[in-house]
Amino acid sequence: MAQNTTIPVKVGVVLDLDTWVGKMGLSCISMALSDFYASHGHYKTRVVTKVRDSKRDVVGAAAAGTIP
Repeated sequence: MAQNTTIPVKVGVVLDLDTWVGKMGLSCISMALSDFYASHGHYKTRVVTKVRDSKRDVVGAAAAGTIP
């Protein structure tokens, strides 16, 4: 009997969520992942985004290390 388990693949996303560009970027990423898995539901891996708000300091947010 086959198991319906998926393997999460964590991907860090650093955006300035106080700007419309950051909000739009996050929305586009979410829609793209949703569309992809709607037509590729058989894939065992799943991209899981770990979002970090840069608070207008992208380099500092990226350098801060891992996202819990």
